[in-house]
Amino acid sequence: MSLADRVLIRVLPHRLLISAVRRGPVDYLVRVKNEMGAVEKMDYSARDIYLHVDSMIEYSVRLKSCGKEPDTVKWLETFLKDGDVLFDVGANVGAYSLVASKFHEGKIKTYAFEPAFINYTQLCKNIFLNNCQESVIPLPLALSDRTRIDKFNYRDLIPGGALHTFGAPVGDDGEIFRPEFTQSVLSFSIDDLIRQFSLPVPNHVKIDVDGIELSVLKGAIGTLANPAVRSLNMEITENDSGKQIIDFLGEQGFQVHSSHARWKKGLANYIFHRNGEPV
Repeated sequence: MSLADRVLIRVLPHRLLISAVRRGPVDYLVRVKNEMGAVEKMDYSARDIYLHVDSMIEYSVRLKSCGKEPDTVKWLETFLKDGDVLFDVGANVGAYSLVASKFHEGKIKTYAFEPAFINYTQLCKNIFLNNCQESVIPLPLALSDRTRIDKFNYRDLIPGGALHTFGAPVGDDGEIFRPEFTQSVLSFSIDDLIRQFSLPVPNHVKIDVDGIELSVLKGAIGTLANPAVRSLNMEITENDSGKQIIDFLGEQGFQVHSSHARWKKGLANYIFHRNGEPV
């Protein structure tokens, strides 16, 4: 049997089912859609965490978030202490916010920032699904160097998708891309957000924003000067822009604790801690 035949045998039942459902009345299609939402357990052995799964990205990537970033999980488990505040900037569907909440049994407060509407919806659903609404606060905002309304550029409109950008449609590789969809989004600098809404100063900050990490940091100079901020976790490209981030944080009193290579060559996750702060 050829490879094409094997693929057809695997795919054909799904196509026939989808075709049959689509030929039914609209109300039937809506009922099927509402009742067939998938929920699966994430790959976190220390606690039970469940995610809504409405796309193959959520199934193949988000459910495996802990295996994908074991260093981030260890950081969440060991750096955070009871009573701490975490800013999860670029929270996507909330995998790491949920790890922080579940491992520390709700004794930390996480502000989860996610401007992409399709991921923000999943983030809120996942918070409710895991009963974490008291410890994880979702906010549909972008963070950058200043407070403004600007364009948010979507690579795709798939739940759990990533590599979207705020501002110019330029990816973390420095290349311009053509957005699938562009939406006006409200952005705050961290300093403005804390000042205007009396949010607590975060003790830890996780940033995964696909290319505008330095802009987020520049909008948090006042916050970073506060000794309450003890560590940061960031995915950065190991090139000139990555060096600028390391140098910038060095000027703010932070040093590299560790770095961890990612799946893409030249991409790494860096953990920073405040100079003199025990880890």
